[in-house]
Amino acid sequence: MSGEPITRFETAGGVRIYRLPLQVFPSLRAYAHLVIDGSYVALIDTGSGQGQSNADLEEGFVRLRREWNEAITWGDLSRVIITHAHIDHHGGLNLVRSLTDAPVAIHELDRRVLVHHEERLALTRFRLGIFLRRAGVGEERRQRLLRMYSGGKDLFRSEPVETVLRDGDLLDERFRVIHVPGHCPGQVCLQFDDVLFTADHVLPGVAIFLAPESLTASTGVDHFLQSLQKVRATSGVRLCLGGHDRPIHDLEAAVNTITSIQQRRIERIYEACIEPISIGGLTEMLYPGIGSYDELLALQKVGAYIEYLDQRGMLAIANLDEVAEDELGVPRYIAA
Repeated sequence: MSGEPITRFETAGGVRIYRLPLQVFPSLRAYAHLVIDGSYVALIDTGSGQGQSNADLEEGFVRLRREWNEAITWGDLSRVIITHAHIDHHGGLNLVRSLTDAPVAIHELDRRVLVHHEERLALTRFRLGIFLRRAGVGEERRQRLLRMYSGGKDLFRSEPVETVLRDGDLLDERFRVIHVPGHCPGQVCLQFDDVLFTADHVLPGVAIFLAPESLTASTGVDHFLQSLQKVRATSGVRLCLGGHDRPIHDLEAAVNTITSIQQRRIERIYEACIEPISIGGLTEMLYPGIGSYDELLALQKVGAYIEYLDQRGMLAIANLDEVAEDELGVPRYIAA
């Protein structure tokens, strides 16, 4: 495990929370959270299941006993909660299922990713391929990006889900469920007393990754901005614990910062469309020299903002005749 310590927090009601650091990808760290309320023990998220992540998760339980005198075993788990169906949060579920019989909960819009994973991966990859072609990405590069997208995700195997979450639920009479689509269709925040587990919806000073809704329904910029305002109105929150980065002590300020970042990105994309340009061309302009998986993320991000502007009539397709004749034609957008 990394040298980062396991940190402990308490809710206003004295419920103990432990933050377990996980190296989910070589360049990305995430956190699982263990919530202990008497004999009730819940694990929130499971890491990626790739690289060092599983070992970090198992070692976290060992360190809890050694460093915090918490004699918690996998058999003590009462519940496993997946905050959203992105691989860095649910990929370790195959391991967790082999260690505990605790029931798994996830929002209804992300359930299919767990129970029909192979199907969802294939269909999303297909839609992503069409998106990349219409973005103007060349065939060799497109195939490379599609292979990159599938890498690691195809190692996960479908798992059953015992509990389906919906907005407003009180899970196990403890966690209030707040559905906040945008980053992921079934993204949820979980409120326990005065602590809000924000997963990847609210992170400190971070412009959250967003993909276009044309790839997956209930994602995209519009859903995300609406969900920010929804969670902003949550009362009684003293501490926010996200799936990445440091804790947040001022929810309203964090939401304001993220909203400002999103508005600046929207304006930047709009201003860049002064001349006709494709999503691929715009990505190269805004992110010169970008490579590896970041290239795929950047293309999707630009696509999400183009989609948002286009939905509001702020962009026009300069080569409409060409696109109208070819369903795989590459639209070139211009500010309207």
